[in-house]
Amino acid sequence: MQSLKKFVLFAGMAAIGAALAVAPAQAQSGVSAKIPFNFVLGKTTLQAGQYRIAKSGESFVAVSGANGTTQFAMRLPGSHVRTSDGQPRLVFTRYGEESFLSKLVFSENEVYDLPVSGREKEMRAHLGSGEQLAVLIQPVQ
Repeated sequence: MQSLKKFVLFAGMAAIGAALAVAPAQAQSGVSAKIPFNFVLGKTTLQAGQYRIAKSGESFVAVSGANGTTQFAMRLPGSHVRTSDGQPRLVFTRYGEESFLSKLVFSENEVYDLPVSGREKEMRAHLGSGEQLAVLIQPVQ
């Protein structure tokens, strides 16, 4: 009985491991963009540069830099966005000198919001009455 439990546990862990390993390879639609400023994704500050942004699995987005590093973030359904040219967009929210990737627009019908990070919540809370909030829309290449 013990060996059957071990076998079932091992098989389950192997299946989960295989599913996690395959998820990044299943990225469906994606875009490439040269982002000319540093930006925050989750808890990580990414340097200005060339990035590939693609869906990964059912609920995540993968942001891959030219240096080979990849950051993952959960993607949430976003509201419909009407674009004049129908081209994909990355939407950033800037507080002072920090920019946060906040929305992905792959097409008019494929829009995703990214969760607000703890750092972004902190920036919002400390936004003084004289300070400005900016929304940056970066077209992709």
